[in-house]
Parts: sequence; structure tokens; C-alpha cells
Amino acid sequence: MKRWWTPARAFVISFLALILTGTLLLQLPGMTHPGRELAWHEALFTSTSAVCVTGLVVRSPYDFTTRGQIVILLLFQLGGLGILTFGFFLVVLLGGRMSFFGRGLVESTLAEGPWEDFWPLLRMAAMVTLGVEAVGAALLALAWAPSMGTKTALGWGIFHSVSAFCNAGFGLHPDSLIPWRGNMLVVFTVAGLIIVGGLGFLPLTDLFEKWRSPRRRPLSLHTRLVFVTTAALIVVGTVGVYGFEWDSALAGLHGMERFGAAFFQAVTPRTAGFSTLDYGHFSAAGLLFTVVLMFIGASPGSTGGGVKTTTLGVLVAAAVSRARGHRRVNLWNRTLPDGLLATAATLMGAGLSLVLLATLLVLHLEAELGGTLGGADSFLRVLFEVVSAFGTVGLSTGITAQLLVPSRLILVALMFLGRVGPLTFGLALTWRPAPGDWQQPEETVMIG
Repeated sequence: MKRWWTPARAFVISFLALILTGTLLLQLPGMTHPGRELAWHEALFTSTSAVCVTGLVVRSPYDFTTRGQIVILLLFQLGGLGILTFGFFLVVLLGGRMSFFGRGLVESTLAEGPWEDFWPLLRMAAMVTLGVEAVGAALLALAWAPSMGTKTALGWGIFHSVSAFCNAGFGLHPDSLIPWRGNMLVVFTVAGLIIVGGLGFLPLTDLFEKWRSPRRRPLSLHTRLVFVTTAALIVVGTVGVYGFEWDSALAGLHGMERFGAAFFQAVTPRTAGFSTLDYGHFSAAGLLFTVVLMFIGASPGSTGGGVKTTTLGVLVAAAVSRARGHRRVNLWNRTLPDGLLATAATLMGAGLSLVLLATLLVLHLEAELGGTLGGADSFLRVLFEVVSAFGTVGLSTGITAQLLVPSRLILVALMFLGRVGPLTFGLALTWRPAPGDWQQPEETVMIG
């Protein structure tokens, strides 16, 4: 039994159990307003979207009562941190002990590699989560209080702060944050929460330890790679949105409001799902550019999804090393192991394969079953929706509610795979340990 109950399987099963629980809860009386009850597939879609911190919705937020909104908030808070890791937070705060199995489980949830001591990591994760969400909620409440009143503004602040830090993208307004794109306190507070939540707990812990250490030890290679790739993607993303949408989605905006919108739309595809612009008004180039950002996603061990920034960083470093004629991949005076490059390439290939297969299936089902999105002109919008689900982003051009039930179920599967990770899911399905590596006769093939 112990051999079967691996950390990867426990991680996958915990998310499945939380999704099922959320589905059942959202169908209880009092979760939606009278006459707006959810069908089973709508409850499943909403629960999966919340647990997998995606933000895609098939129903208006106004359909849910306060009780229903609280259930959704709890689902994406638990999903964002990892349900079992969240449980370990309580153990840590109460001074309990962690087993070897527990350490492996937290490793699956928050990180990719082995770490000697999880206690500082878990304490820091709990402190950062609660602290950052509290600060974000206070700032948002301050911004909204003049127009909503203190009580409503505080409730909205808590909901949107948790949603932003968990990169969930759920909002209480049907138009997301578009009505407040001119309010820089709202724009930059939410963007800051998204960025911090998307960095991962390990870099934040590393940064804190460096600041606290009297010897000012250097940051780890992982932390440096996360910070550099994150900053580069934000800068490139902001410039890209400016360039592609200057005369489209950004038309009519000026000065700081235009910059804030471009900056926010560079940050939010990193698996957050909030928007200050209508993606239905984006140009084709702007949509495709956003698809790339959504596919890359956030960093390992964070509340975000995607193939991860470090995957991109490792592959870029490998390409640069090969172009310079180096046999090994070197990065900041460190040599990366060959197995790491193979893992990055596998993850990138698995992600691309899933996205292309899902896009093909959705287009086919919509065409065969009489949907409105099966034509060739719908390809880019369907691809956008599929990548948004796989990257657990939550951005949409407005077609989610138009999709037929089979297509929605494909998105449900994608959101789940995108949250737990294709490699983790594959490990969970592995019934036997892999055989040892045997040296076989070597032979080459032509590449490129």
C-alpha cells in the first residue's frame, strides 16, 4: 500500500477530491440566486476552474450568492497552495512533525527538486501567503471604499486579493477589472499580487534568507533564473502589447492609463486571468502573442500554471550554449545537468502536444455537433481558450459560455492537467518503478 501511495498520486487524488467536493457544494441550495441554479457540468467547470486557479467561467459572478462566492474563494485558496500543502501549513504552525512521505508531498506541490529542510520553506510560505494577501486586501479596500462603502470594499478587497495572489483570476464583476483600469492603485496592486504569487515560494524564501544572512550569501541559480525570466517576460510583454494593440485594444487610452493597461496585460497572461482590456477587441497578432505568454506561465512552486519560466530559461540557455559551440549547458558560472535539459524539453513537448490535440478536438466537436465555433475563422479564439485552460490562466475572448458541453469537458481536463502538471500526472499513472537505465548500442539520427 505504501509503495502504491506515492506523493504524485496523493497530489493528483487530493485535487480530484477537492474538485468533486466543490462541484457538490456549488449545487447545494443557497449557492446561487433563485432561478440561476447550476447544471452538473456548470458546477464541475466552475469547481475545476477554481481549484485549478484558472478563472474561466460559464456563468456570471452575479449568479452566485455571498455563500457561493465564499465557497469559490476557499476552493481557489486551497487549490492555489495545494490542498495537502495547506494541510501541512496547519501542522507547521501548530508545531507538528513532518514524515518523509510528507516532505516528498510538499516537494511535489511547491518545488521540483529535493530540499534538505522544508520547515523554513513552509513557514515562509504560510507567512508570505497570509501577509501579502492581507496587504493586498487593505490596498484594494482603500481604493474601492469611496465608491462602494467600507464593508463592501473590504469584502471585494479580500476576494480579489486572494484571487490575484493565487493567480486564480476570479472576480466579482462580469467585466473583470476593466471598470477600474484608470485606477492605478487597483491596477498595480493586483499586478503586484499576481507577480509575487507567480514567483514561487522558493525564490521568496531564498531572497529572505539572503537579506537575513550576515554573510549575504548569493542567490541560488533557480532564484536568479526565475527573477531574470520573469522580468524579461514582463518587459517584452509590455512592449509587445503596446506594439500590437496601439491602434486596437489600447485605442482611446492615453498616458498612464495606456501604460497601466499594457503593463497589466503583460502580467496577467502569466496565469492570472484578470483583465483591464477586452480580449474580444484584440488584434490577431495580439491574441497570438498573448497565447505565447499564457503557455509559458509562472514559475515552479508558485500558484500559477503553464510550462514555467524556468523551462523556457533552461531551453534558451541550451540554445545559446549550443550556438557558442559548448557541449554542456552553462548558466552564470554553473553547468546544468543533462537530465534537466531533457526534462525541460519533455515538458515543453508534452504541453505543445496537449494544446494542439485539445484544439483539434474542440474544433472538431464544435463542427460535428452543431456548435458555433467549428469554422476556420474560430481557430485562433479556440486556441486562445485552450491555452488559457492548460496554462490555468482564465483569460477569454468571450467564447467560454458558447462552447458545447463536450468542449467544456475537454477544458476541464486541460485545467486539471495544467494545474497538477503533465509530468506529475504521468508519474501518478505509473504503476511500477521504471527499470534501470541500460546502455544500448548507440546510433544517431538526423535532426533539423
